[in-house]
Amino acid sequence: MMKEHKTQIVVGIAVLILTFLLALQFKSVTLNNEANQTFNMRVDELASELKKERETNDDLNKQIEAYKNDIAQYRADAEQSSGYSNFLSDQLKRAELMAGFVDVKGPGITITLSDMDNRKAQGNLLSSNDTLIHDEDLRRVINELCAAGAEAICVNDSRIISTSAIRCVGPTILVNDTKMAPPYVIKAIGKTNQLEAAMNLNGGVIDNLEIWGFTVQITKSSELIIPKYSGAINFSSATAVETTQEGGD
Repeated sequence: MMKEHKTQIVVGIAVLILTFLLALQFKSVTLNNEANQTFNMRVDELASELKKERETNDDLNKQIEAYKNDIAQYRADAEQSSGYSNFLSDQLKRAELMAGFVDVKGPGITITLSDMDNRKAQGNLLSSNDTLIHDEDLRRVINELCAAGAEAICVNDSRIISTSAIRCVGPTILVNDTKMAPPYVIKAIGKTNQLEAAMNLNGGVIDNLEIWGFTVQITKSSELIIPKYSGAINFSSATAVETTQEGGD
C-alpha cells in the first residue's frame, strides 16, 4: 500500500513537471511567433518606405531631365534670335557655370584623405571613432579651398554647390545625400600654386590631420574635370526681390 502511494506521488510529480514544461514551451513558441510577426511588420514597413523613396527619386530625376530639356530649348531659341537674345544666352551659360550645372575643366589640385591605418597616434591609443575622417574634416578642407579661390569643387565626383550638405550618418558620410566611404578624393579647380600653398600651411587643416596620423595626398594637375551637380534644387520659400528704378524727369 505504501509502495503504491509513493508511486502515485512520483507519477503526480512527473505530471506536474511535464505540465510545467509544456506550458513553458507553449509560452516560448508564442513569444517567438509574436517576435516574428513584429519583425515581418517592420520589414514590410521598411520595404514600403524604400519603395516610396525610389518613386520620389524617379520623380525628381524626371523633373531634372525636363528642366534640362527646357533650358536646351530656350538656349536654341535664343541663339537663333536677336543680339539681345544672344546676350541672354551667354548670361544663362555663365549662370549655369557659376551654379555648378555644367561639367567644367581646368588646372587644379586633388586631395585624397584616408582613414588612419592604426589606432596609435603620438603614443596614445585612440578610439575607433578617432581614426576616421569625419564630415567636419571634409568641410574644413573645402572651406580652405574656397578661401584660396577654388572655382569648382567635388568630393568623390559629387559637385559641391551653395546648397550642398556634408554630414555624418553613423559610420558613413553623406555628401549631397550620397553615401561615401574613404578614401575621399577632393578635386578643386583654380590657381594651382595658390590652392596647394593654402593646403600646406603650417597649422592648417591638412597639417593637423597629418599630425594626428591621417594619410593625406596632394597632387597638382594641369587639367582636371569636375562633373556638374546632378541633384534637384527646389526653392519653395526663397523668391527673387523685384527692384524698382527711381528717377526720371
